[in-house]
Amino acid sequence: MAHTSGLSEKMLLGAKMTKEFLGPSLLEELQASSRQDIFTKVSKEYIAETCFSSYARPGLSFKERSLMNIAMLIALNRAPELHIHIRAAIHNGLTEETICEACRHAMIYCGVPAGRDALAIASDVIHKMKDENQYPETSVRQSL
Repeated sequence: MAHTSGLSEKMLLGAKMTKEFLGPSLLEELQASSRQDIFTKVSKEYIAETCFSSYARPGLSFKERSLMNIAMLIALNRAPELHIHIRAAIHNGLTEETICEACRHAMIYCGVPAGRDALAIASDVIHKMKDENQYPETSVRQSL
């Protein structure tokens, strides 16, 4: 059933899930850096309607989905997406330690180069978030 805006219910649900999963800051940054052409439009529509609308399904929390996304993106060697999903993982409550361990664990199944690349990407993303004051205080591990 289409809404008066012309967007399907799945598209609207996907847009809502995208904002909740990525967080408004990352979503705004991605939108600002994207091109305004047919290729980007089709990509955004597909991702919202097919991918992110599925995030509303029960059974996995955003935190669990983030961890799975990181593992799959490492296995597929998808560095640009890994940058996005590490930021989303921090937004969804994963700690640096959990992300680090996921990257390390990926070395076993995906190979050392894939895991090392993922560790380097995670380090870069988290340092950039901290430098730009985008790192949530709740994700900082308390010193012992």
